[in-house]
Amino acid sequence: MPIRATTAGVGLVLAALVSCSSPAPAPAVAPTPVPAAAPTPAAAPAPSRVFEYTEGRLLATDAALKPPAYPVRTKPDGSWLEVAADDWTAGFYAAALWRTYERTRDPAWRQLAEKWQAGLASETKHDNTDLGFKLFDTYGVGYQLTGNESYKQIVLRAADTLARRYDPDVGMFRVWDDADDRTQYRVNIDALMNLELMFWAGQNGGNPRYAELAGHHAQRALQDLVRPDGGTWMFAGYDQDTGKLLSHFTKQGYATESTWSRGQAWAIYGFTTAYRYTKDPRFLDAARRTADYFVRHLPPDRVPYWDFDVPDKSTAPRDTSAAAVTASALLELSGYEADAAAKQRDIDTARDILSSLSSPTYAPRDPQFAAMLQHGTQHLPKGWADSGIMFGDYYFVEALGRYEKTAGSTAAFMSD
Repeated sequence: MPIRATTAGVGLVLAALVSCSSPAPAPAVAPTPVPAAAPTPAAAPAPSRVFEYTEGRLLATDAALKPPAYPVRTKPDGSWLEVAADDWTAGFYAAALWRTYERTRDPAWRQLAEKWQAGLASETKHDNTDLGFKLFDTYGVGYQLTGNESYKQIVLRAADTLARRYDPDVGMFRVWDDADDRTQYRVNIDALMNLELMFWAGQNGGNPRYAELAGHHAQRALQDLVRPDGGTWMFAGYDQDTGKLLSHFTKQGYATESTWSRGQAWAIYGFTTAYRYTKDPRFLDAARRTADYFVRHLPPDRVPYWDFDVPDKSTAPRDTSAAAVTASALLELSGYEADAAAKQRDIDTARDILSSLSSPTYAPRDPQFAAMLQHGTQHLPKGWADSGIMFGDYYFVEALGRYEKTAGSTAAFMSD
């Protein structure tokens, strides 16, 4: 039977998950009498239907699947397609559980996150650029929230692996190719998202050089992958002997010179994160310019097509994952704005995106649909379009949590 999330219902389900290991409750303590002159307490915040919705979907996924089978995107019947731990997307479900624990501090969410991330620990030696997605958003965030030293060690080992993919002549971490491939050297805009692993490791007990390498990568990505108008190329190819830029190309966008919407979202988020760690004003400017491009090209409902330049938009799929990534990035970016109007503009745009994503058009009320968001496009050239996507759900959860911290109540979302 599908799980229906309510404020009380989620609490009951979570209580059941931890009842076997929770300590006995402490003896009740008599409340301190309130003086007669005390002011009336403020009313409790209105319940948030959108968090009831996201929590219900997360619990339903836990009931339907078992690790190490990780959800990646929905099949035509609405159920999850599963992948193994070696897939770059394998950590996003556990990451969403960690973000839910961060917001609620309910130990049951922590237990679920720990259960689902456990199968990823062996990935520290996987020769792959996407270890940041997989291991920082799980073990890294888990360490930040719990202080568990073993989690930190996993993150540092992952950083050691990723460091071997850096070429000093190019000044970037290569993607997709094997670390010792001599036939090509490819770097995509997505790789900006994995730099946090290196920034954090370099500043938190790993090799201090790692943060410098991440900064070099971000600087060259700004130079070679961001166009003068703020749009982005997906890929650059390099001569690894000289470091010379050879070409631009795409694998997931409409055309080399078009702007793939999720790539643009990765750029906004990645440069914002780079600014957080470095305070380099070039990265703040890059985040603003790429964000401005994204917002300027949005359709009226604030959810982009899979590529901003696809000619026939009447039949083009949307990409809710790109919208969710950007909403989350804008909320962090707003905190770095010195100008009050710019700060509010970032928050308002994120609010409009989240409001649209929370509508029935993009957040289906049908409990048989496993994902939180529909109409995501993971990889259109491969036919992976118009589905729910687990990483879209993750950034939706993260963005909602950031909105609550930045702007206040989420009660207005999903108010239909």
